[in-house]
Amino acid sequence: MTTKTIAVHGATGAQGAAISGRLAAAGWVVRPLNSRNADLSDIDSLVSAYTGADAVLVQLPLLFEPIVVRYAETILGALTKAGIEQAVFNPATGLPPEPIGVPFIDARVHLMRELPGAVAYGTTIGPAGRYLENLLQPWSIRRITQDGVVAYPLRAGVPDEWVSLDDIGDRIAESLASGTESGVTLATGPAAVTGDELAAAVGAAVGRPVRWVQVPPAEYGRLMAPVIGETAAEAVAGIYEQAAAAPPPPLPAELVWRTTTTPAQWAARQDWTA
Repeated sequence: MTTKTIAVHGATGAQGAAISGRLAAAGWVVRPLNSRNADLSDIDSLVSAYTGADAVLVQLPLLFEPIVVRYAETILGALTKAGIEQAVFNPATGLPPEPIGVPFIDARVHLMRELPGAVAYGTTIGPAGRYLENLLQPWSIRRITQDGVVAYPLRAGVPDEWVSLDDIGDRIAESLASGTESGVTLATGPAAVTGDELAAAVGAAVGRPVRWVQVPPAEYGRLMAPVIGETAAEAVAGIYEQAAAAPPPPLPAELVWRTTTTPAQWAARQDWTA
């Protein structure tokens, strides 16, 4: 069996590293792309970074400035110029069907729409809702383990979609293995869960009672700011504000892929001593 190489944008980030690990486990040689070897504003830099790769995994950076839309355009152009046949885009968040005037979202909507025209086989695979790994981030995990609180800007009793990065990585590997897959896949957990249900699952894994506490989006942004910076934190808070004001439409059933990992199974696998 010939070993294949996949160039992965954001391979060393918190999300990218987990997905890269699953791709490596599936037999891919992962070529990490970063600002030093793949300049997102320079099409020739990207073409060089892609040359010799059998596939590319696109993951855009956590940026909210208009330049991220330009990055999406440059990536699409480089994929075509480099002659890449297979590419998968992980938007890392649920997306609306149309641009909304927020560069972070609009760049991802544009990439999702245009990817099939840039490569022979272009697939978008990402979470329909949120990553369970959000609960492991520095602004969340200590509050869970020390205070028994999941602080999140969603209502406790409203079901929402949560999915693990491992499942996303495995689905991406399956898509690449097929060699001919295109289209959009919205990954969810086995079932939507409420905040209260998710907190209970985490509490069982942590070994202490854990409760869900809804916080205003602005407060959630303040919790994130020391880690991701004030600009990004304010932008994330703004997205949650918009979501609260206009709940998303029902997911198109034909695009949904339900994973098998429950929140309880996911939580039991995590290291909550960090």
